[in-house]
Amino acid sequence: MPVQWTDDLATGIERIDAQHRELYQRVAGLHDAMRAGRLADVPAMVEYLQRYAVEHFAAEEQQMTAAGYPGLGQHRRLHQRFVEEFLQHKQRLSPEVTASAVVELSRWITAWLGDHVRKVDGEMARYLRRNG
Repeated sequence: MPVQWTDDLATGIERIDAQHRELYQRVAGLHDAMRAGRLADVPAMVEYLQRYAVEHFAAEEQQMTAAGYPGLGQHRRLHQRFVEEFLQHKQRLSPEVTASAVVELSRWITAWLGDHVRKVDGEMARYLRRNG
């Protein structure tokens, strides 16, 4: 289940795109660690993903606030839901990391990112480019 950034995911806002590319790279790293049997590397990778996602969400929400984005409330709720679901997946990796839990997390986060970046962030970015 390869995950990689493609140009069709670009929002046209470089700061957001750079953060999305970083998220995609880190998720790909999670895939690679699992495939290589480096399960001991997974907890640190998951911690990083959690921190980075929260920082990225805050940056997006700051830009939406500054531009008066009317979809901010809904977008923020989607971010909050991501964090809640991420924490549920993270909990499944404790106390022992298993390949199946990593695969489950990887599939979920890959699907979520693809859908969110392409649709929700795309809509936000169109507004920000026009109004921000």
